[in-house]
Amino acid sequence: MLHPPLSPAPLSRLESLPLEILESIFLFSLEINLPRASPHLGHALSNPLLYTWLIRLVFSSTNPGSRHDFFTPDFLPPPLDFWSLGYEQRQHLQTAILACRWCTLSFLRRCQREYVEHAIRRKCANLVFSAEDQGKLQSPDPFFNQLENWDHAIHGHRGKGDLVLHAQLSDKHTQSGNSDPDEHQSLESNPENKPKSKPKSKSIDRKLAIWFHFGAIQIRKQNEIYYETDLFRLPCPAANSPGQIPDKLLGPPWSDSQFEFLQLLATDFYLDESNDLMDRSAKITSRLIRRRQIEPFLRLLSMWFRSADYRVLRPWPLNSSHFQLIKQYATFYRYRNMGQGRVVERDPFAAAIIHQRWTEIPVELQGDLLRLGQGNSV
Repeated sequence: MLHPPLSPAPLSRLESLPLEILESIFLFSLEINLPRASPHLGHALSNPLLYTWLIRLVFSSTNPGSRHDFFTPDFLPPPLDFWSLGYEQRQHLQTAILACRWCTLSFLRRCQREYVEHAIRRKCANLVFSAEDQGKLQSPDPFFNQLENWDHAIHGHRGKGDLVLHAQLSDKHTQSGNSDPDEHQSLESNPENKPKSKPKSKSIDRKLAIWFHFGAIQIRKQNEIYYETDLFRLPCPAANSPGQIPDKLLGPPWSDSQFEFLQLLATDFYLDESNDLMDRSAKITSRLIRRRQIEPFLRLLSMWFRSADYRVLRPWPLNSSHFQLIKQYATFYRYRNMGQGRVVERDPFAAAIIHQRWTEIPVELQGDLLRLGQGNSV
């Protein structure tokens, strides 16, 4: 017997509001979970432009130079006010957004590029570049399309910039009395909003440094010593209150995209709550050892991370229980293979830690792990 189809559930008063009002409520409240409240709200608020504005609001850097003539209405429209967010609210929003399904690496990369291009337009309008360098700024596709070639801060420290261009402050800017090298005033825009061609008159030297992987730029003096100050960057953690690396980057399928996203966040967003309480990373490591997932294990060992309460970076943490677990599983598989008449090979987990973490291995385990990692009989 056929039953008539069920009629759709009536919309709530909130769901019945016009789209423009729903979007305004979303932006005013900054309630990241609002689209998850119902399928109707999720569909209505699934607007990439709204998400782009949220990324700019929550993940843009709070450097001094961004306080002047940077968050323009075309870049971050009202009612969004970048400077109205406190550190704790920014941290909470960063953690919540990173965990969202829509916050993907490809989406964040697009936001990074738009941020860098906006920063160059706003802050380089009164900088004078050579014709060759001006062409690089106007056609940056080759740089953004080859992010794997640029600085990833593999050991926790960024270099001086993937692309460093020499520039000069224009005469108009210096004659106006704004020649202080450490000023944080905005650079005036020219009619076409583009860097100008190089003049012949006297001016002040500057360097424009760009980090493409990190979505960052810096305008600095021509000093030999490099300081990471007044850095425009997206994504950037809240000062002294970093957001948390999301779980979606710390589990299967362990894709290249996951690790690229993880590398982007690892140096500034936290892995564990503290260096003394590393339960999160410890569980991930134990799971990889038990499941014999050597590839993600090796990639994590090569990366550096911070904790919520400690800014200094350190390699992916291991503890004594991990070394004991590696010995236990390596010994089991070794004797099993010997009993089945198979060739006894070195254990990849033992080999990895004796080459990369030898000084961390407890003394009483070093001999056994060395034999297991080198393939000699026990």
